[in-house]
Amino acid sequence: MKGWLALVPLLILFFLVAIYQKDISYYLVEKIVYSKKIYLDKPNEYSLDYQFEYVQKTDDFIANNKQELINILYTALNNGSTNFYFYCDYNECINDVSILTDANELVNINNYVHPYNNYRKVFVTYNSFNKVQINIEKSYNDNIITSIDKKIEEIMNDILTEDMSDKEKIIAIHNYIVETTDYDTEYLEANLQDIDNPSHKAIGPLYYHKALCGGYTDAMSLFLNKLKIPNYRISSENHIWNYVYVDNNWYHLDLTWDDPVTDDGSNLVLDNFLLITTEQLKKYHTGYHNYDKSIYPEAG
Repeated sequence: MKGWLALVPLLILFFLVAIYQKDISYYLVEKIVYSKKIYLDKPNEYSLDYQFEYVQKTDDFIANNKQELINILYTALNNGSTNFYFYCDYNECINDVSILTDANELVNINNYVHPYNNYRKVFVTYNSFNKVQINIEKSYNDNIITSIDKKIEEIMNDILTEDMSDKEKIIAIHNYIVETTDYDTEYLEANLQDIDNPSHKAIGPLYYHKALCGGYTDAMSLFLNKLKIPNYRISSENHIWNYVYVDNNWYHLDLTWDDPVTDDGSNLVLDNFLLITTEQLKKYHTGYHNYDKSIYPEAG
């Protein structure tokens, strides 16, 4: 009889396990296999420490709302991570992940990141435990970075002096890039759709002396970051340019529009878009500078 009594607790335990098997399995997987203790790689040498309104760095990788999700994506990109994961903890999170990692949306977060940490492609997967895995393919590889950095150092040594103010340095770099670069009309005329074309990146203006708006903007951003001048890039539907914090104010800086294509092929260097306010920018009515001020609030 005593033997049967000793088995009763075991039978009850087996009975409970059979009834709550799914709940127990879910608990074990969630708490042990998919532990939510997340450690992101340390920031690389291109991680920026500027303070912005739209995005902020975070050490919490469980997203409870859309802003926290934006901050997680920004932190990972800004750190230079190539793969990372985080968890969603609100109902619309997975849907927001799909929207924010779309190429047309993620570029807005990407614009706050050093060009060398920019993504080329992003791959997203997630599971039933709301774990989101992000893999990033970067725009610039190590060989290109080495070549560009060497060129930037040469240019800075040639055109900048220690007694220049930050604004004078920006003007000198603006003039150098515009004078030595032509807008890549051949790319547009050929109707190319090549995201790896040099004209989209800093190597275009610095080595090939041809660029599209992305090339002008990345090149300028690299110089600004070398000088530790706070900046980010602003995207509209069909254009991108720099936004710079200098002398305690934010200014627009658009090298593309200061390097116009002329009928006779002459090389003009304009300063219409050289460190101008948002009010000045509005007066030009270009149709290319309409941007979402909730994403770029400093320029609102």
